[in-house]
Amino acid sequence: MQASILKKPMIWLSSMFLVLGLVACRHGEDGRMDYLAEKVSDELEFNEQQNEMWNQLLGDVKQLRSSMKEERETTRSMVINELKSDQMDEAKLLLAFEQHQQFINESFRTVLPRINELHASLSPEQKDTLIKWLEKHRDGKRHFMH
Repeated sequence: MQASILKKPMIWLSSMFLVLGLVACRHGEDGRMDYLAEKVSDELEFNEQQNEMWNQLLGDVKQLRSSMKEERETTRSMVINELKSDQMDEAKLLLAFEQHQQFINESFRTVLPRINELHASLSPEQKDTLIKWLEKHRDGKRHFMH
């Protein structure tokens, strides 16, 4: 199973972001990315170059999160306005959700090259550690890293 995960970077990347998101939820808005960066860096024992790539990736993710927050608020306001109306405009809602999904997809495409670059720099031991870490924390019932 480990080899199949390594051959499919999208699977481990998606899993990693899921785990990272769940970890981050426990540490408040301000400190979550810093906590996350330190935890992953420590767990995988990044070298200096990998730490630099990781920090660049996290910078990109922070920037995307900020953009997504603004976009999400716009969508939320539109949905609330539709809910307040006597009759909801299904086409407008569907278009808004499709645009939201497109925004998410485009955002992921912007960070994917940095993710792939970091993935390519990992040693087999680091990849093994990452897979074990993701498998250990894959269910939401565990208390992550504490």
